[in-house]
Amino acid sequence: MTDKSIKDVKAARSVTSNLLQGLDAATREKGVENSYWQAVRSTFKHGQPSDDDDTDGYIDIKYVDQELFLLMEFKYIKHLEKRVKAMEVVIQTIFYMHSLRDKLAKVPNMIFIGDKNNAFVMNTKPLLKYLDNDQVDWTVSPSHAAAEYRATMVVDLYNDNDINYYLHDVHSDDFTFQMLVDDIATLVSDSDEKIKLSPANINAAFDQFINQVMADYKRYTAEELVSLFITIATDRKNSVFENEDGSKLRIGDVSVSINKSNYRSFVGHFEDKYKPSEKRLFTETSDRLIQDVQRRQSGEFYTPSSFVRYAVGRLGKHLGENWTNEYVVWDPAWGTGNLTRDNHFERLFASTIHRSDLEQGRQYNSNSTKFVFDFLNDDIDFETNNLFGYRADKLPQELVNLLAEHPETKFCIFMNPPYGTAGNNKTNSISKSNISKSKIQDEMKSDHLKVQEQLYAQFLYRVIKMKINLNLNNLYIGLFSPTLLLTGTKYDKFRKLMFDNFEYVEGNIFEASNFSNVSDNWAINFSIWKAGKQNESSRFTFDTNVIKLDTSGQVNTVGHKLLYNTDDKNKQSLQSFLKDNTDQPSDLKKKVLQFSSRFKTNDKIIEVPQNEIGYILNDTNNVEASVKGSYLMHSPVTRHLKTAIITANTFVNQMVVFASRKVIDANWINQKDEFFAPSDTNSESFRKLGIKSVLFSIFSPNNNIISYRSDYHEAGIVNLNNWFFMSSEELKSLADEYNNDRVYNDAVENANTPVALNLISSMALDDKDNQLIQSARDIVRDSFKFRNIVNDDSPELSVNTWDASWHQVTAVANQYIPERVNEFNRLLNEYRSDILDLVYENKILLKD
Repeated sequence: MTDKSIKDVKAARSVTSNLLQGLDAATREKGVENSYWQAVRSTFKHGQPSDDDDTDGYIDIKYVDQELFLLMEFKYIKHLEKRVKAMEVVIQTIFYMHSLRDKLAKVPNMIFIGDKNNAFVMNTKPLLKYLDNDQVDWTVSPSHAAAEYRATMVVDLYNDNDINYYLHDVHSDDFTFQMLVDDIATLVSDSDEKIKLSPANINAAFDQFINQVMADYKRYTAEELVSLFITIATDRKNSVFENEDGSKLRIGDVSVSINKSNYRSFVGHFEDKYKPSEKRLFTETSDRLIQDVQRRQSGEFYTPSSFVRYAVGRLGKHLGENWTNEYVVWDPAWGTGNLTRDNHFERLFASTIHRSDLEQGRQYNSNSTKFVFDFLNDDIDFETNNLFGYRADKLPQELVNLLAEHPETKFCIFMNPPYGTAGNNKTNSISKSNISKSKIQDEMKSDHLKVQEQLYAQFLYRVIKMKINLNLNNLYIGLFSPTLLLTGTKYDKFRKLMFDNFEYVEGNIFEASNFSNVSDNWAINFSIWKAGKQNESSRFTFDTNVIKLDTSGQVNTVGHKLLYNTDDKNKQSLQSFLKDNTDQPSDLKKKVLQFSSRFKTNDKIIEVPQNEIGYILNDTNNVEASVKGSYLMHSPVTRHLKTAIITANTFVNQMVVFASRKVIDANWINQKDEFFAPSDTNSESFRKLGIKSVLFSIFSPNNNIISYRSDYHEAGIVNLNNWFFMSSEELKSLADEYNNDRVYNDAVENANTPVALNLISSMALDDKDNQLIQSARDIVRDSFKFRNIVNDDSPELSVNTWDASWHQVTAVANQYIPERVNEFNRLLNEYRSDILDLVYENKILLKD
């Protein structure tokens, strides 16, 4: 027994960093288990974990005020944010508890469950009633308990209102292992004591509230969300009313849909009794929460300190180690000072649009000149030289004098401007309408720069204006921005303006997820620019460092990435290549059904050119857009996407476009990579790419074209599938063998040679090509006898046509010979890899 109280147990800061480092490196369950073990071992030093009895570990320690018998269970990636997944682990701990009770004559009073991303602890009291269930076979292995009792005990646990827990996101900026230790200390006694909200944990609690409790937080304004949160946190017994099934709350006049189980966990974890002084503190804090939400809505993100230190160091490499003292620095998007507060600047000007920012950040950069200034609207004509000198209403006079009277001064614009785009519905923000409206936007629009809706482009545009009009030839820019500035096709005119006035010095890209509340599937670039003119030949490719934050808080270079654009007039984009390889639509028309997806039609009949055999959608010319903006369809789509008709004459080149876009997987590093036209369409490499692209297009999950006949939706229309790879005679023979009158007659009446089959028959195929086709042929043959069954059960699939598409074929095969389809898919994945090699070989994508 230790003479300490359990509430005196503290986890060192290094415990958290070591835990996160271990979890980041873990590639399987054992790595996760070892990481948590080490954290427990380093914190609960009076009782080292044991892994006896086949558990993931437990500790048993007697403190002066409480005994802690903690059972642990760890998974790799279990998605514990889903309650049912958490209960699948809880049932395993119940089986271990049953075993330990028999062996040790006692049961754990706490359980600790974690995976690579989340963790929670809970008191076992609500679980004890399950230990004496005589309907349970306790000889079942604990690891198989969830599967064995998925429909019984797991469901009971899921619906048990007594089982509550607070899930910690271990990758949250605010997470420390001490939070779990505090939960253990609070919950182990099974008292009613709960965690109190404080300025230290309120941000994490608010994020938990809007992301896990609120069913649809995007419906509410920032003010409404914070008000709901504060009311639930401090006055839920008097002001919050649940409906009968617990799916909605009534708070004043507002009805709020919630995740019931997550709400129970939330209110079960946090205290709701506060003194008047504490409630007043929440009122003051609410302003900060509102501003945080509004910043997310407008694309403003706090810059992590580690990346600031790295950025300051990179600037020092080019401006000199003492640059913070030698340069006049202006951060025109200061916010509350995240970019500058950790460094001393001899002459710093910090401006922000919000006066409250200056109040919140008043303790930072106390010797600087801080002022409220809307960089995109205020003193908009200041930098325009005129006979009456330079005048400004809101700029400090000292800064005016430096800019206007001393342009030779060493200046550095150091900024992380907002990344918001008006009308961009792909963000997590509630609304972004009108956020980019500004006087600078109007000027950019008049200059036809095309990217005026991007706020960071507006900031740069004003910096360019200042540089030109004030002759600031000693000006540097240190900029955090998306990589589209260098790569996006819409930025071509803006890039020309930028390169005519600034030289690109270096770039450093990292995952956007390093900023709070930002998704991780795109890159942020910290780039450095200096006044001057970029050489014409170096405006197209840019070598950048790939940087990553390790668990000790250090930013390290982990690789290099070639960023590039399609501005070079000597090169053609893949989108332009598709345009050049698309036939003119025929004046003659034919009727087809209009489809919104593979098997979904509104029964609307439309007219299309007689020469089309399908449509290729080819949206924005980068890797990111390939995910949802590139596929094959029966008919033109109603969404605003670039679409081209597919014809027999242009089939191969169009399928090269399609395959090139679909074989590359988007990630945060490559998603803004642009596609080029093939470097040489007469080469042997392109010939191979053409063959494999045609074959890939037949079997691609993104080929949505199906075969249907006149009785399909009673439309009276026949649609042949030109992506079929077997002859009508082969299918007629199969139909005869299996007495399928429908397919037999169809193969007679609608016989033709599909475009894909015609091409395959004339191409020189290699072994892998033949292997893929043979595997597909075998699936067609071996699944054919089931077509009548599937057709009777699911006529909407239209599987009884001789030229049924691969999706129609696999709709049958997946039901009866799924293992064969799985094997084929493995072949297709290997085939994709070969095509990707050819895509790089043909310089459709550029290698780093």
